[in-house]
Amino acid sequence: MLDKDSEKKIVDCIKSIAKLFEKDVEEVTSIEDLINRCDELAQHIKKWMLDQKSNNEALQQLIDAQLEELSAAYEGLSALFEINKIISSIEEPWLILKSILKLLKNAVNYTIGIIKLVINNQIFLEFHGGAEEDVNELADYFENQLSENNELIFVDYEPQKGGYILIPISSEFGEYGYLALSNYHSSRFFTAGDKKIAEAVAQQILTAVNRYIMIQREIEKKRIEEQLQIARRIQQGLLPKQFPKSNWLDISADSISAVQVGGDYYDVIESKDGSIVCCVADVSGKGLPAALIMSSFRSMFRLSGSISNDLRALGSQFDKMIHDDFEIGRFITSIIMKIHQNGLVEILNAGHDPLYVVRNNKIIKIESTGTPFGILGNGVYDIEHFQAQSGDIFVAFTDGVVEARNINGEEFGFERFEEVILKNKYSKAADIVGKIINAVFEFSLGTTQHDDTTVLVVRYE
Repeated sequence: MLDKDSEKKIVDCIKSIAKLFEKDVEEVTSIEDLINRCDELAQHIKKWMLDQKSNNEALQQLIDAQLEELSAAYEGLSALFEINKIISSIEEPWLILKSILKLLKNAVNYTIGIIKLVINNQIFLEFHGGAEEDVNELADYFENQLSENNELIFVDYEPQKGGYILIPISSEFGEYGYLALSNYHSSRFFTAGDKKIAEAVAQQILTAVNRYIMIQREIEKKRIEEQLQIARRIQQGLLPKQFPKSNWLDISADSISAVQVGGDYYDVIESKDGSIVCCVADVSGKGLPAALIMSSFRSMFRLSGSISNDLRALGSQFDKMIHDDFEIGRFITSIIMKIHQNGLVEILNAGHDPLYVVRNNKIIKIESTGTPFGILGNGVYDIEHFQAQSGDIFVAFTDGVVEARNINGEEFGFERFEEVILKNKYSKAADIVGKIINAVFEFSLGTTQHDDTTVLVVRYE
């Protein structure tokens, strides 16, 4: 038998243990009661320990799952980092498609991966995993899917073909192809995380393609600009560098293109009868097409003008040649004037703005005498005859002068043009040309020039 002190100590210990496990222990009066309570408490502790073990196993499973998810996320981020690194280091994206698919395999456990790009009409197709016949079958299937709807398709699992992720590689600049990952002949599922990783890789490929295309466009733009600069120098070389020397005429002219090359033209040649033939012409349109037609017209004018003295015949000849040689809608307006030393001036105006003749403080306008060259093909041109007096000034110009606009949309107009001419009527021909062009460009300062600007001035002494 235990003494009372020992029994009390044992009871107190049991009560303390029971309290830890939130188990009430009634008043113990005997050793038998104590044994029963201990047995009951032992059963409770055993159950509690089993519950704790079960909870620990569940917690371990959760930790393992989270570790697996973190590991997958790490693999995905690592693959994306490596893919971004190789994409950033190369200018031609199609060269690294195979490497991209291999790296992507580390992040997304697919069976077959396909990337197709179409750049500048060239097709680049790379795949990783699977037999070639399976790849061809899938490629045809994906092409049909995209042709129906050019949007991302995510199928986590499909009994026949397995799951697949199909992402179009396209932007507002064009449709370049697709990235496709498939679990063909596999029971594996794709996850939402796999889809996000595939989307990120497709976006990186698209960025690389856009960068390549922008670089190529910039290279092409610079190449065209260089060619236009060469064309401009050639065109400027076609304009006369000096005019026939004469003690009875003072001649000057200038032409400024709205773009690198233009369709305005002026020329002065000496005819075989000793007269001076001046020409100002304006080809319809601007840019290279107009410049090419201008170049052809220059050849016509120089060759024909040195052979024939008949302006009427020349006009009909120019009309036919331009009508026959160029597409419908291409034409040339022109003023051709033939000045004899005795002051007789023959004038052909083919649908051009009027020729201005300044005499004393008045302006005489000689209007059109026929249609623009190239309109009819069989045009007949009247020739205006004018007797010049000493000091008369002839001013021929293209519509880029009077139609120049300022920032408010107002045109320079004929009135301002005439004011500049009359204000400088006693100046030399070169000074009059400079004053007119300066006045036009000061008026239109801050606006884009939309038409070529050409002025030719002849003072009859």
